[in-house]
Amino acid sequence: MAELHLRLCGWSAPYALAAAIVWSMAGLVIARGRGGLRLPFFALMVAVGTTLAATGLVFAAADAHAALWTTRLSQGLSSWTAPSAVAFASASTGRPLQLLRRASLWAALFGTALSLLTPWVIRSARTYPFGYAGNAGPLYPLALGVTSLALVAPIVLLEQRRRNQRGPLDRRQLTLVTAASVMSGLAFVDTLPVMGVPVPPLGWLPLVVSAAALLVAIVRYRLLDIRVALRRTLLWIGFTVAGALPFIAVALVLAPRLGGRALPLALLFAALVTGMRAYVVAVQPRVERLIGRRRLDLDGEMAILANQVGTLQTTEELGRIIDGFLAAVDRRLAALVVIDPTGRPRVALSAWGAVPPPSRGSPLLVELAGARALISRDRARGPARVEIERACVRWGAEYLGPLVEGDTLHGLIAISPKLGGGLADTVELEALDRMCITVTAALAGARLYEQLRALSRELEQKAEARSTSLASALEDLRGAEARLVESEKLASLGQIVAGVAADLSEQVETAFAEVACLRDHAEMLVVAAEEARAARPELADARFDEASRDVGPLLDAVTEGARRAHVIAEDLSTFAPAEPAHAQHGARRSANLAALIDSTLKLASAQLDGITVERRYDHALPAVEVEPEPLGQVILNLVLNAAQAMRGAGRLTVSTRRRDDVAELAVADTGPGIAPEVLPRIFEPFFTTKGPTSGTGLGLSISYGIIVRQGGRITVESALGRGTTFRVELPLAVNS
Repeated sequence: MAELHLRLCGWSAPYALAAAIVWSMAGLVIARGRGGLRLPFFALMVAVGTTLAATGLVFAAADAHAALWTTRLSQGLSSWTAPSAVAFASASTGRPLQLLRRASLWAALFGTALSLLTPWVIRSARTYPFGYAGNAGPLYPLALGVTSLALVAPIVLLEQRRRNQRGPLDRRQLTLVTAASVMSGLAFVDTLPVMGVPVPPLGWLPLVVSAAALLVAIVRYRLLDIRVALRRTLLWIGFTVAGALPFIAVALVLAPRLGGRALPLALLFAALVTGMRAYVVAVQPRVERLIGRRRLDLDGEMAILANQVGTLQTTEELGRIIDGFLAAVDRRLAALVVIDPTGRPRVALSAWGAVPPPSRGSPLLVELAGARALISRDRARGPARVEIERACVRWGAEYLGPLVEGDTLHGLIAISPKLGGGLADTVELEALDRMCITVTAALAGARLYEQLRALSRELEQKAEARSTSLASALEDLRGAEARLVESEKLASLGQIVAGVAADLSEQVETAFAEVACLRDHAEMLVVAAEEARAARPELADARFDEASRDVGPLLDAVTEGARRAHVIAEDLSTFAPAEPAHAQHGARRSANLAALIDSTLKLASAQLDGITVERRYDHALPAVEVEPEPLGQVILNLVLNAAQAMRGAGRLTVSTRRRDDVAELAVADTGPGIAPEVLPRIFEPFFTTKGPTSGTGLGLSISYGIIVRQGGRITVESALGRGTTFRVELPLAVNS
């Protein structure tokens, strides 16, 4: 490739200056810009600036050969304005344009390759009245079509503006961006010389105008929120130029007088460099403080806000603190909405009186939780656009700030427009973002503190309940201990009663036998007395006659009493066996259930006085395989409990029947019944409803254990006011 000889001329300078302006905007945007347009805008500015620089090289070419290659380079680079313009239009309108973006990208690759590697696009270069111009090859229309894809951007922007679905600020931004895109289309005037039309090279002019329109959109209508950075850059340039001018003037005045001597010129250069250095060290920090004073002021206000919210007590107080901070940026708090732990939003503070909060699950809350940044009324979009606009109108707000921590939305802040009018800059928006973060941390801390207080109260209540429960358990244990002592006494008394019953049975049996002997002797004496009185009539006595008549019935009464006493003693021996408590249980044997019940009822006859006893026996019921003595104890316990429940008046029904392969014994009373909350506990040890002086609470528990031990089952049915029925199921004898 021949060496390119380039020279600067009058027509290349505007292109170089325009490229410098565009590149400066790109650098400023990528360094300080914010928002979704930042990267697409940077890519577009780089593509346009590079194309301008390459076009300027064409007019600086020294010969036709250099002009040919610079023209091919300019044409290849211009192909990349199409994909960057389509990407910028997509980001500006919120439309994906996926197919168009892919097509423009592949077309740019193809067009660049054709322009640089073949003569089919630009075959040669020639001179024309304003410098050099390329000669179109057979595929130049195709390359021009690739570059023309950039015109899709103004078409898409115009269509979006026609729909008019944005807020006022977005519409202004869109208008300026659309105007800039339409104006940039006039840069195609630089393609006319390639097609043989001798027009002056003015393609830089519409691009500079477009850049100016974009600059207005950036500065006036906050397209990329770089107003502060742009102002800072301009101030730096201004102060730097102002500081450099005196040194340049000194150099221009003194340099000619030094006569070109090296040493004086070197000393002059060193002095100027030292002076510039001193200026930078002494003056520029003051400029920096002047430029950053507002940021420092807002940092101080932020520190005050952080200290105040760290000690807040109520959300209303938090609202007043936020309102005080917003006063520093000439705004006020329109509304503070707090979402409680249950997810219910409530308006903690409103500048407009009673304003209803958003509903739970509102698209507004969902959008804020997902955005995690300030949302402007003028930039509302998506499904929640209408909800955001309504909320801003309802609260008179310009911004809605979400209070988000992790995945939890604690609330939102509605911020009013500037009281004096105007738009927010980057410093102010950063301060509002930091305010939302600080308030979110305060709300999260307050909520955590409330949760800890609630947990502490809950723990205190649980501790108090546990203390009460332990006190109750201790009292129950003491009562159980007393009942155990009482049960030991009863067990000892049972042993004594067993011995007494055995002795009484023996003595009654002896007395019964002696009564029979006494009857024989009495009859002999009566017969002898009758014979003596017949021999001697004077011995007759009325008292003797009365005694002889009564002696028989008296002896009969004594005999019956002895017999009954013997039966009672035998029954008492049955329920108070003389074995010790640790003795093994007796063997099961067949027993007649009806006879065992009758014996028990006879033993409890004194307690059943005034109670009607009804027996319903199944006389075909086979014998049961049980331990008779413990089973009699169970029946006696059920009968006595029923008698105590009926308080001497009512009906006791004792019945037996066969059900499947078991015998069922039922003891039913007409007492008041057992309460439902008490019924599940009646078989618990030491549980009693009779009071501490009327029972130990062991009767039913022991009865339950006896029945289970004998392979049976005991259940209870009761209803308040209708009585209680205990059912005992027992295994039948093997041979039945």
